[in-house]
Amino acid sequence: MDPGDTVFSGGDIRPDCPDRCRESTAIDGISAYWRKNTSSRESIELANLLRALRKVAGHLGANTGRIEYDGMSSAADGAIRVSPEWVMGQYPVPSEKVDPVIGHVVHEALHRMEWSTHVWKLLEPDMESMPPLQKVMFQKMVVTGEDIYVDRKSDLSVFGLYTAVLRGHDLADQDARVPSNGISVDELMLTWRAGLFDDPAVREPKPEYSELLDALNHLARRLYNEAGADWRVTKKCQNRASFYRDAWKQVEGPIKQLPVYHKQLYWFSRTSPARISPAGRTGGAKPGKPALPRPLVREIQTCLAADAVDITPLIRSVAGYDNETVEPMSRWDFNMPSRPVIDRRMIGRLKAVFQNYAARRTIVSRGLLTGRLDPGRLYRAPVNGRCFREDLRIPNPDWCIGLLMDASGSMRGIKWKMVESIIANLHKALSGDKNRLNAWAYFESGGIAMLSRLIKENTLMSVPPSGQTASGQAIIAAAMMMPKNRRQKILIHVTDGESNFGCDVSYGIELCRKEKIDLITLGCGYRDRQAMQEQYGRAIQFIDHFEQLPRAMEHLVKSIFLFGAKAMKSRFSNTISEKLILRTLLSKNHFTVVKR
Repeated sequence: MDPGDTVFSGGDIRPDCPDRCRESTAIDGISAYWRKNTSSRESIELANLLRALRKVAGHLGANTGRIEYDGMSSAADGAIRVSPEWVMGQYPVPSEKVDPVIGHVVHEALHRMEWSTHVWKLLEPDMESMPPLQKVMFQKMVVTGEDIYVDRKSDLSVFGLYTAVLRGHDLADQDARVPSNGISVDELMLTWRAGLFDDPAVREPKPEYSELLDALNHLARRLYNEAGADWRVTKKCQNRASFYRDAWKQVEGPIKQLPVYHKQLYWFSRTSPARISPAGRTGGAKPGKPALPRPLVREIQTCLAADAVDITPLIRSVAGYDNETVEPMSRWDFNMPSRPVIDRRMIGRLKAVFQNYAARRTIVSRGLLTGRLDPGRLYRAPVNGRCFREDLRIPNPDWCIGLLMDASGSMRGIKWKMVESIIANLHKALSGDKNRLNAWAYFESGGIAMLSRLIKENTLMSVPPSGQTASGQAIIAAAMMMPKNRRQKILIHVTDGESNFGCDVSYGIELCRKEKIDLITLGCGYRDRQAMQEQYGRAIQFIDHFEQLPRAMEHLVKSIFLFGAKAMKSRFSNTISEKLILRTLLSKNHFTVVKR
């Protein structure tokens, strides 16, 4: 017995829990203390709850498996399934519904962490020689024993509060399904587990079970000691399998005299076509009950992808859920430091551009000897003459600029070195004030489009250019990651070729138009100009050589501030403003423009 443990009438050994703890959690629910990220909208609330369940499983440890609602994917094996019926109907979901769901996730996750499946595999040779009815009885004992073992394991931490709530629901459900007239193996297992935890809602044990309960309680004490042991998980599995064999030898004779109501097998042999969950509870919806509707599943997946590694649902929400051209996309930040070449003259010129065209804020200086008369200070005129004021309009830079860099295989070498230098120069020029500069690089690896941040916690990072060009999906991802609360948002896309992987760039251009993001694409050292012009339309400008990129970027930023991105993308005409744009862009042969 461990220090601080309490022995209950049924032979239970579990840590003490203060009464005030159980009383406080019984009023509002346990999860009400920490689950504050709630919403009254169905899809957002279900996504927030699923995210919370995954965080709980993450605190348990590794090897817990996926957690998802029924209907979210076709692969049911290896995932902890949560029935939507448990949480749907009221939003935000009340904690009285959330607590048993958390208990279910903890219970199933611990089954995976403690390798309950391996215990069943170790017991397969013993079950093959058993008659069918005895095999059902033996499996009922193993299922209940594994549940008791997991209950004990969860009681060693705060997660035991959640499994206790789930256990109360499970025992009440079993009590309603098991007939009370007469004796049976089903009632024996129910009485055994309920008696260990002194559940008052379950029926009292009958005298006919006294001999069997003594043997089963001895098994429970061995399982309790095993749960607190500090051995390897494989040794624990071997010990538990040995405990079940020893207990079966003690109860085999008396238990064969009892009837069985629910003749369900919980585990099939290796030669069987299928296996049922060893825990005896899949967590899915009941037969005949519908799972989540597909539109709701898509909304939940989109909400979850907002802060996940896999952002494919975000791309599909824009390009279409049935769009076959959409490829898997993930964001993954590399820890490669950047080695840029800093051009201090370019930084100075960019700073001057940002200061000149920034918004202005007014600062009023009062009590001056010269300037404009201040009506509120006229009483000071005969005293000291300080009745003047001066209004100063100083720059208030608040730019939001995003750089999206093509890091495909064709950008290796000197091209990527120039890209790193451009990002570093813009980062230096925009540092301070309220400016925000975001930079991403995109490439393809193993059939997956990757998006990586190039500025992380004010540190410049880099990526190894590789793969194909997924410009369309990269523009969508960058546009969705830009801040929503900024008025003027500019996204500058630099690439050296047309998009040849993933969805078409037209989806990204349309998204930028809806989100009021000024998108400008710079085609540098292009291979097929006609193909790029067909893809991007008016949203692209060309430069002949990659060595022109630094100066071209400087002129592009200045021209956007002068004339706006819409004017930059307009067709060639004879208006004065467009002539000024072309004159700026064509200075020193930085751009090449095709007349139509």
